[in-house]
Amino acid sequence: MHNTITRVQNAFGFFTSCAFALAALIAVLSVIPLPTPTSSPSASISVRNVQVVKGRPHYHSTKREEYANIRFDLTADLSSLFTWNTKQLFVYVMASYPSSNTIGAGSSDAVIWDMIIPAPSTPYSFQNLKARYFPEKSTKGTRSRKSSTSGKTKELAKPGVLTLKNQKPKYQITDPSGIMSERSNATLVVGWNVQPWVGALIWDQSLLGNRIGAWKAGKVGRSGAFDFPPLKSSKTEAVKAEEGSKTPEAGSASPAVSI
Repeated sequence: MHNTITRVQNAFGFFTSCAFALAALIAVLSVIPLPTPTSSPSASISVRNVQVVKGRPHYHSTKREEYANIRFDLTADLSSLFTWNTKQLFVYVMASYPSSNTIGAGSSDAVIWDMIIPAPSTPYSFQNLKARYFPEKSTKGTRSRKSSTSGKTKELAKPGVLTLKNQKPKYQITDPSGIMSERSNATLVVGWNVQPWVGALIWDQSLLGNRIGAWKAGKVGRSGAFDFPPLKSSKTEAVKAEEGSKTPEAGSASPAVSI
């Protein structure tokens, strides 16, 4: 005869099995684009300014090294990536450059900017359902701030639409070699990661990414190739480099004439 503890364990096991089956079903259905999106995600990025300086790129850096700051312009429309199972969207800009100036060397990738875009509020979200069915009562002589919005859902702007001009990078680019100046054939790449409520993460370069949000032809989110400039030195160092040594060469000095 089963006791109470055994029955509770069996009920809990059956509940967890049903919850796992439901979660698996949601994860599979979220991969299928329903409803079918009318557009594909697109992005266009261009380099505005590149500087290479020498110093401490981070407050915890123990030595001075070369690092690069890259300003850029970004225009993107990633609204088609938001579905009923999307929790948030992670967007990032990555700089890809050769590891060295030698031919055939590998490439290095470094993220210079990122952003998290949360999913918009829906009529079935907790806050909107609470405001509709359980509106806050206003007190005497005062009016609740949310009373005017009771029974109405929050209207948010279209998510995933970005327009950035001369954007500053969040992170500087450094290299294990400590040298960033005068490197060529570097590019900026835009990438994204869809984080669902239930299911696996979907990256733009993965198999599911090509299925769900393939980049539109001609707008793949990659800038043109650019070169890192020479090291930007201080004014005093630049003046010293231009003036050079003031010691005259042998035989070039003119004799002093007293009048």
